[in-house]
Amino acid sequence: MHEIVTLQFGNQSNYLGTHFWNEQESYFTYSGDEESLVDHDIHFRPGVAADGTDTFTPRTVIYDLKDNFGTLRQTNALYEIQQDSAAQSGIWNAAPITLAPIAPIPQHEYQLSLDTGGTPPPLSSSSVRFWSDYNRVFYHPRSLVQLNVPTAHLAAPNPNQLSPFDRWDVGEDLFMSEDQEHELLDRDLRPFVEECDQMQGFQVITGADDAWAGFASKYLEGLRDEFGRKSVWVLGLEEARPAGREKRLQQIINTSRSFQTLASQASLYIPLSNIPSGISPSYLNLSSDSAWNTSALQAAAYESITLPSRLRSTNGPRGTMSDFEMQFTNEVNRNILEMEMTAKDPNTYTGPVTNGTTDHRMTNGIAEEDEAPKEPDTLDIRFSKSERGPNRQPHTFSRINVCRGTWSALPESSAQTIIQTYETPLLFNLPSSFPEIFKYPRHLPGEFGAGSELPVYTMQAPTNGLATQTALSSSTSVAHRIRGLAEIVGRVVGVEEREGLRSDLLRVGEEYVDGWDSGSDEDDD
Repeated sequence: MHEIVTLQFGNQSNYLGTHFWNEQESYFTYSGDEESLVDHDIHFRPGVAADGTDTFTPRTVIYDLKDNFGTLRQTNALYEIQQDSAAQSGIWNAAPITLAPIAPIPQHEYQLSLDTGGTPPPLSSSSVRFWSDYNRVFYHPRSLVQLNVPTAHLAAPNPNQLSPFDRWDVGEDLFMSEDQEHELLDRDLRPFVEECDQMQGFQVITGADDAWAGFASKYLEGLRDEFGRKSVWVLGLEEARPAGREKRLQQIINTSRSFQTLASQASLYIPLSNIPSGISPSYLNLSSDSAWNTSALQAAAYESITLPSRLRSTNGPRGTMSDFEMQFTNEVNRNILEMEMTAKDPNTYTGPVTNGTTDHRMTNGIAEEDEAPKEPDTLDIRFSKSERGPNRQPHTFSRINVCRGTWSALPESSAQTIIQTYETPLLFNLPSSFPEIFKYPRHLPGEFGAGSELPVYTMQAPTNGLATQTALSSSTSVAHRIRGLAEIVGRVVGVEEREGLRSDLLRVGEEYVDGWDSGSDEDDD
């Protein structure tokens, strides 16, 4: 079934993961005559609830600090009866993990409406307290792993200040402590893996510049030992909001170690900033102080670029995890990628039509002709951070585009750049849990400006989904990013670690030069 198992480490990762799973839930169809374009078996596992009803829950293991789960419990409407039943044999029927009691937290109105079948009230940045407040799916009890971390390791009262949990080594220590007591991979991950028939691999969502990066690095060590040949995609989330000098330097050091360690453990490593770099397009209405907002944008990009890996093969060629990896790492070692996207309101056009009906087939292919070789255009939302930028346009080695809806003038391969494009009419859904971060001008019928025949427009969110174009690229920009980090590491890291970290970064950066850059920074100064 080509299953993919997901690992989520940390609060920001779970904000993004919640949007991801809500989007998967929105693809379910409940009419016997209508088949979803998405193969739900890839990300969801069938099961049986305590009352005998069939269930479908995400193939995911979610790690977070206990206080970040909010009102989400290990037991829910599908599994709570099991608490009172006798333990049964088998890894899925074993007694749930015992959790320490927590003080009751009032349930969010959004969750109350979902429980009662009512219309959910609108969410806002101020009303969302936890990632569980806007969750729309049921999880198996084994998916939720709450970690009890000493108070001294929790975040500082002032978000600009450095806290112990901002340090890489604290995450490593937390993993080793928990693993020594519970053998985390055997307890949490193995049950999900052993029930898969033809597993594609793992997608790992983790913080890349805090303690969760250290936790993830130790976890991936064990994962590679146990499942070494499986694909492992790591999405490294980076904080881009302003911070105090000490905290910012610690984030840079952690990010450098993620490029050194997580990238070497991953089949593909995708750093993803929570705030886009450069000037944002006018249609993006993002509240940078809201994790609900920033994670929604990240999720829209990541969910869209990975869509080919879960589409039904009967609707056209599927782009598996290994297919993506071959695009970037065949005969080279360029597994660090940059992500970018653009989006538009699909109400301004009609989708592709075949024989009078919407064509639900997915197409992919590589253009072979090279009439006018040039670098592919940059999309208007970029998720890569830059410590320093080159004065000349970076060169793209390889790129994958995923287009949802109708797009014209797509880039083609050239002698210098290999481009593969996947196209599908399946739009990005906008469930009620998704914030209105995308807004487009729409004419108010019958409304005109005072004393003018010019129509009046208002900015509104799309109502029928979002057309997106998302790209993953391997380019010389990675070299410039890593060189910038290496320079900072050379100045601020202690002698014992400095040379090893700096030399590893420079070695990684050289993979993204290959004759397109002399390796000198003289042009960048």
